[in-house]
Amino acid sequence: MPVSRQQFDIRSADILFEDADLIVINKPSGIPSQATLDPERDHCFAAVQRYLKKQNPNAYAGLHHRLDAQTSGALLMTKSADVNAAISEQFQQHTIEKKYCAICIGTQIDSPDYCKAGNTWVIDKAIGEMPGSRIQKFGVDGKKRKPARTRVTCELFETLRDGGFGVYLCSPETGRTHQIRVHLSSLGLGIIGDSLYGMPLLRSLRSMDPKRMCLHAQSIAFTHPRTLERMEICAPLPEEMALLIRRVKKLVGG
Repeated sequence: MPVSRQQFDIRSADILFEDADLIVINKPSGIPSQATLDPERDHCFAAVQRYLKKQNPNAYAGLHHRLDAQTSGALLMTKSADVNAAISEQFQQHTIEKKYCAICIGTQIDSPDYCKAGNTWVIDKAIGEMPGSRIQKFGVDGKKRKPARTRVTCELFETLRDGGFGVYLCSPETGRTHQIRVHLSSLGLGIIGDSLYGMPLLRSLRSMDPKRMCLHAQSIAFTHPRTLERMEICAPLPEEMALLIRRVKKLVGG
């Protein structure tokens, strides 16, 4: 996918939650979470810093949570250094729960169990870096693999003339790089628009191309470090993903 050079200026509509200690934004697809090797490429951390400094020149922002550049959705940052340790500990202890919506296609799906709405299973496959790739890539048969677990629920599956179309709710129980993308791909389920682990768009869907990777951080749940309240912050499904689902349902329904 082309690298975005656009500047991400946070608006009130982009803020899912904010108080004196925390801010959760709805990250757009195509914008990195943090700085990259390209100094001209904007990123979410810089956008949050700009937003906060408009209110207070001495504002603080802490980055504890990252999403892949092409993934959209709920991204948590701190506004006070006082809560950094508590948030970091929750990430390290895996008590922060994240749910992602992935829209996939497949032509050789490993099991019919993955094609039935309502089915839930756990992908328990270690992940390691793949050697010899020009860009960083991971796989279940990579080197120096580390344990990785993802709980998956099939929310929708439609059989098209040239393959399958599925919507999956994914909850990573570990935090490996590209974990959901690698795990789904290992089952024969390629996330639409994923140039690393996906597959070409089915011919029957080409007119519906959403022009993005269809992976969205739908919610993040954590214990507020100051109030100790358990919170779940949700990010609405992007319109391009919602539209794709509606169009496939209409296609199948005739």
